[in-house]
Amino acid sequence: MDKPAFFAAVAEILEIDPAGLTGEEKVRDIGNWDSLSVISFVAMVDSDLGHIVDGEKLKDAVTLNDLAAVAEL
Repeated sequence: MDKPAFFAAVAEILEIDPAGLTGEEKVRDIGNWDSLSVISFVAMVDSDLGHIVDGEKLKDAVTLNDLAAVAEL
């Protein structure tokens, strides 16, 4: 999975339009980042990328690029 596909997958979780996402957007500012979204993100990373999410890194993630780093992209 490349970053544009990753951003599209995260946008689907957040129920937003992926058009124009650059990675610099703050997750909490673009909407719907709640406990269900976190669980969906962890499940997506596990199923689609085969990685286990580090909870501390996820907790410290601020931007979409940070989430990509958590997903080891």
